[in-house]
This record gives sequence, C-alpha cells and structure tokens, in this order.
Amino acid sequence: MFYVVRLLILPVLISQPAQAETPYQNLGHPRLYFTSTELQSLRAARTEGIHARIWANLAESAKWCLSEPVRTEWIAPVTPDPIYENLYDRFYAMMHDMAISEHLSFAYAYSGDRQYRKGARDWLLSCARIWSHEAKGKPDASKAYAVMRLVKALALGYDVLYDDLTSQQRSEVRHIMVSIGKRYYKDYWTSTSVGKPGFNHHHASVEAGGFGLLALSLLGEVPEAEDWLNLIIHKHTSYLLPHGLTLDGLSLDGSSHYWASTMQSRYYFLDPLRRITGRDLFREYSDAMSGRILLASVTAPRQAGQNNSDESVMFCPSYSQLDYMAPVLLFLARETRRPVYQHLALWDPNLGSIHRTRGLTPTRREQLLFETGGFAYAWYDPSVSTTPQEDLLLSYHFPVMKEAYARTSYQPDGIVVGVKGGSVQISAGGQSVFNIYGMVTGKDLVPMLSDDGNTAVITWKSASGKSASRVRLERPDTVTLTCTGDRNWRCLGNPSFSHGKIIWTDGTVLESTSGRIVSLDLKGDPEPDIRVGNGKLTLINESPFTNPLISAKSENGILELQITIPGKTDNTQ
Repeated sequence: MFYVVRLLILPVLISQPAQAETPYQNLGHPRLYFTSTELQSLRAARTEGIHARIWANLAESAKWCLSEPVRTEWIAPVTPDPIYENLYDRFYAMMHDMAISEHLSFAYAYSGDRQYRKGARDWLLSCARIWSHEAKGKPDASKAYAVMRLVKALALGYDVLYDDLTSQQRSEVRHIMVSIGKRYYKDYWTSTSVGKPGFNHHHASVEAGGFGLLALSLLGEVPEAEDWLNLIIHKHTSYLLPHGLTLDGLSLDGSSHYWASTMQSRYYFLDPLRRITGRDLFREYSDAMSGRILLASVTAPRQAGQNNSDESVMFCPSYSQLDYMAPVLLFLARETRRPVYQHLALWDPNLGSIHRTRGLTPTRREQLLFETGGFAYAWYDPSVSTTPQEDLLLSYHFPVMKEAYARTSYQPDGIVVGVKGGSVQISAGGQSVFNIYGMVTGKDLVPMLSDDGNTAVITWKSASGKSASRVRLERPDTVTLTCTGDRNWRCLGNPSFSHGKIIWTDGTVLESTSGRIVSLDLKGDPEPDIRVGNGKLTLINESPFTNPLISAKSENGILELQITIPGKTDNTQ
C-alpha cells in the first residue's frame, strides 16, 4: 500500500464559490470506485437482492470475457483513410480491449475469484503493452476519443489490481500510463481547444473523464498527476459542466444517447474525485446533472436478446437502449435519492452485463463493447426506494433541441409519446406501436406542448403552415394522432390485424378514426444498414432485425389514429 497526505491546489471556479485548497488523502489502492473497506461490503452483497441479480449478469459476462483471446497486435493509424475504416478499427479495438479489462477487473474485485484475477491481469498488461504505441504518435482529436477511453481502463485496472501485480508489472503499467499522459497533456490538452467553446462537447466530456481518471489513479505516485488533475478540474468547472449541455439539459450534439455518454463520462470522473479529494462537483453543479431526458424518453423494460433501435428508449440507436442508460439512472438515484430513477433503472434485466453491440468493422471484424456492469454494481444503492411516491412530471418540453414528450405513467404498460423535430414515436403497453422519422417535414419545426394534467397535446406545423399535425394523450389509456396523407410506419412486437384494427398480445389496440388501416406486414421493414463515419463505412450486422410495417390510407387527406391500452394505470407511478 502507498499512503501520502498532500494539498491539491484547485482552480478558482467561474460563477461558483471560491475554493482555493482542498486536502486530499491518497488512500492507497483501490481508491477510485471503492476503498478496501468499501470493497468488503460490496463483496458481501453478491448474495443479496438486486446486487445478487447484477452480480449474476456480471459473472456471466466475465466468463465470456475469459473466452476472448488477448490481443497481440497493435493497429497503427493509416493515412489516407477515406471511409474511416482504420479509425473505426482502432476505436472499436480499443473499446473492446478496455471493456474486457475493466469488466474482469470488476469481476475479480467483487468476488476475489482467481480466474478473474488472471484474466484481468492478462488483459491489463495486454492493453498497456499493445496500445503503448499511442504515446509515440502526435495526438489529435481522431485519436484522443479512443485513447482517453483506453487510459481510463488502464487507470481502473492499475487501481483494482495494484496488490495483485508484481512490482515490475506495476512499474511497467505505470510507465506506460505516464508516457501516454505526458504526451497528451503536452500536445493535446494544453495546446488545443479541447474542453473549450467550439470543441465537440460530448467528445471533450468523454476525453476529460478518461484523462481525469488517469490523474486520480496516479496521485501521490507521479508528480505530473497533480497538474493533470488540476487541468481537468478546470476544464470541467470553467466549461464542460456549466456549458456542456443545452439550457434545457440535453446534449448539444442532438441526441439523448450522446447525453448518456456525456453523463457516464462525468460520473466516471466525479465519483472518484469526491472519494479521493472530497471535491463534490456533482453537488456544485447539480443543475447540470438533470436526468429529465431519461424520465421523458424511457418507454419500456429491456427484452431478452439484442437491442432494437427505439425499443426501450426513444430516438436512440440499438447500442444505446436501456442497458446503456441504466447505470446513469442508478448513479442519479444514489445521488438525488429520487426513487423514479431507481425504478426505471431496474427495468433493465441485464444490469451488470458487458454491453456488446451488433456492428462489426467490415475487414477486421472489430466489435464495439461498453463496460457498464461493474459501475452499475458499485452505484446501486439498495437504500433508495424503487417505488416513486414523489409528485412526478408526466410531460417534458425541450425547446432548444425541438423535442417534447408526454406519458400516462411511469409503469411499463403505459403510453409514452415522443416528438423530435418532425419525427414521432409512440410506445404503448411496453412496445413501440408507431415510429416515423421525418413524419412532418420542413425547416425549423418546433413541437409545442400543453398539459392540464389530464390531457397532453403536442402540435406542430410544417414550414408552410398549411398542414397541421397533432398528438393528443388522454390519461390514463388513450392517445390520438392526427396527420395528413397516407402513412407507412414501423412498429415492434408481434401484432395481428383483424377487422381494421392492429392488436398486440397485451391487448393494446391501434385503429383508425379517420382513414383506414390497410395492411400489416410482419416482415416488411428490414433494419437499415449500420453506418458510421458520416455514413461512409457500413458495418457488418450479424443479427439484423426485420420489423412489422403498418400501412394506412387517409380520408380527404386526413389520417387519424387512436391507440388504447387495456385497463388503467396510476398517473403517479
């Protein structure tokens, strides 16, 4: 163990109370997400309640991780890279390696099982050695997004496995961490606009979280770590926390899955920052930590198997559904003590699992992985109620990003309506029943929301103002959509078509009150290709979905659809 007590000089905050000095104590290792004392409690919790469920998933994924061959070859940058295949090969490879290294480190920490110790150690050393070349090339934004995630894995593994590494192995890993850290501090963090106005907010948050964790893992062991940490705290307090989201709390990059990734990266850093330094940026910037977008857009429990786009979170791709969002909800539940966050997080039956996405790079077949399971286990607080009893909003308006949502309840069989620009999604009875991207076209579409508690109405007009569309949610069990023209739309589930009505197995009914539904094709809407790199690179999708497609004809140019769920739901839970 390594102990030292020093003073960490912190920057003066902008628009925050000045805090010139904050003492910190190097707690030895582990120190990032739990101390040795806290770890004993976490190990004991593996047989209790929700922790037992999370651990079962974590252990199952850890066994899969042990079956993956350790990487032996570095993927060097290639120029030119016209369709970004090399960029994504490198990014997915680093994400794959770091996720397995982190997951096995957590599995060993929570269990003490020697098979996980060996696997975690092998993967940590592999990550350090294979990707040590990243300290040699000149950093840039295309590299940093992956490399700063990678150093997060090195920091976590170094921290968790510290006492299980030989002194030579610790020295080797630390040397590589310092080499990458020095290069990026000098040639990226202090010489570019990263973390300042004009830089991509999501990317800067991800990169700052990783570099901050690197600094925290090495505090008291290498002198540079203090400067690194001060810089990252300054990046957060001067810009990333007060200005990294819109005024209504969404990602400036325009999607709630970027919001979730931004928040993950914040929490990965803020949690150990408080543990090690006592500096609580979550509390200082609590207004910038709202989870309103998830309260608005989470629709249904995760199902078994692979994710479909928009399955449990509206307007999000397949890799960013509830299993991606749930750890954020758990952290928010622990920090705010709000049961609704805990309630929604526990809709995910996969809590604890490593997150394996479906797209593979076309030549090397690299797979993007996310490690969220170990964090979910650490962040779950059983003392937070799972029963929402607070006075909860049932509608949400995000005018900056042109989004509006309304729901009947926070129960999995309720109705949720989402409008994003001119796109509309409706979930009812636990499945998506209406999904059209670009239903209303035109420039500067801003949905308007009104809600009197019993009825919520979202309206918008096309740019010409000639055609109006409206979604009317009548609590507790009905939603009516009025639009113009004939429509085809995607849904999920396995509905049937009878007497002009679409009926799902839970009893949810979709019917027309103006116009008519003409067909249901259960295999009519193949999933689009998975494209990345501004659409230039098509990934291999080994398990593509084919979704039901519903078609309807308007009457005199007007189509009105009514969706009803069986029974009634409680508006407050």
